[in-house]
Amino acid sequence: MKFIFFLIIFYLVFKLISRLFYFYLFNKVSKNNNKYRGTEDINKKEGDVSIDKMPKKNESKSDKLGDYVDYEEID
Repeated sequence: MKFIFFLIIFYLVFKLISRLFYFYLFNKVSKNNNKYRGTEDINKKEGDVSIDKMPKKNESKSDKLGDYVDYEEID
């Protein structure tokens, strides 16, 4: 009888904790998604441009192509 009682209590407590944990994760993921959608930047005016990451400066690509090697075709 005690076993069934503790099993029911454990089930109810687990159900309550899992709901709280679910809502915590849902809110955290929702806030994370809002950052990428840009919905948190309400104060920005329409048409404003913002750059989050500057691209790396590319050096001349011809310097990094490597050495040219002559070859002869063999018949």
